[in-house]
Amino acid sequence: MKLPDCIFCNLDKSSILLENEKAVVINDKYPQSKGHLLIISKDHFEKYFDLPADIRNSMWELLEEAKSLSEKEHSPAGYNINVNVGRSSGQIIMHAHIHLIPRYGK
Repeated sequence: MKLPDCIFCNLDKSSILLENEKAVVINDKYPQSKGHLLIISKDHFEKYFDLPADIRNSMWELLEEAKSLSEKEHSPAGYNINVNVGRSSGQIIMHAHIHLIPRYGK
């Protein structure tokens, strides 16, 4: 299901870097570091823990592909993988997604 007023349900196809049957990868609009990516479910689920197992698994598979893309393009020293669940945790867009945040330096 897609919601007409959800930004992640209505992504511009040209913004999609990678995808599989259940999820997509895009650049974060407000990156915490160079190469910050989002892995987003194609169907609308508000929170990560609302996701059915098959969609969660597809998102984690796509996370691995996103990491390979990041390695090739940015060669970071490390990563943060972040899932915010609910507004109190910092979730701004109420559509389940995973952050892949490259880190540089030491």
